[in-house]
Amino acid sequence: MEGFILKVTKSIKEDLIVKVLTKSHFYTLYRFYGARHSIIYTGRKIDFEIEYQGVYMPKLRNIMHLSRDFERDINRVFIWQQFCTLLSKHLSENIDVPSFYFDLLDTHSRSLNRQNPKRVVIEMFLEILEFEGRLYNEKTCFLCGATLGENVALTQSFLLACPGCVLEPVILKKDKILELFSTKTLINITDVESTQIYEVILKGL
Repeated sequence: MEGFILKVTKSIKEDLIVKVLTKSHFYTLYRFYGARHSIIYTGRKIDFEIEYQGVYMPKLRNIMHLSRDFERDINRVFIWQQFCTLLSKHLSENIDVPSFYFDLLDTHSRSLNRQNPKRVVIEMFLEILEFEGRLYNEKTCFLCGATLGENVALTQSFLLACPGCVLEPVILKKDKILELFSTKTLINITDVESTQIYEVILKGL
């Protein structure tokens, strides 16, 4: 089966615990030391098999790396890995998952080589918020309830607030943010603004 590696943790004696997202499950699998670890990295798409062994954690076996063009660019890889780590934390309590998350990674990993990686991550995050019913669509501050002005503070999970209601706010034009939420495209967002928005995403999904 195919899946994306979202987290790799070293265990006893250099063994690995690997979190793999497929179309329907978020697996926690074991990889013994001595087996080939060289292709096991966060963010990679792999073809693999699972060997079940009773009550013990199932093994990750027969791995093949399904490469993507963007993997030749270390900066793009780093940003992709950051997002995969955030997604792993977000899905950490789940075993059975909708195909949405796998399809999201599969689709956007194909376009990552030709697009600004931070913009790709922002688009993915907006799709997650919309899918989960968490995309903020109010014109009032989520903290104090006041009507938002021309400038707004963008906070974790893309909640909007008055600039004075939060510490160290990322301040952006309200109309631009509401347009971004509506269209899910960054055509009117500058690279500087996309970096600011990306930094907000790093606080958590």
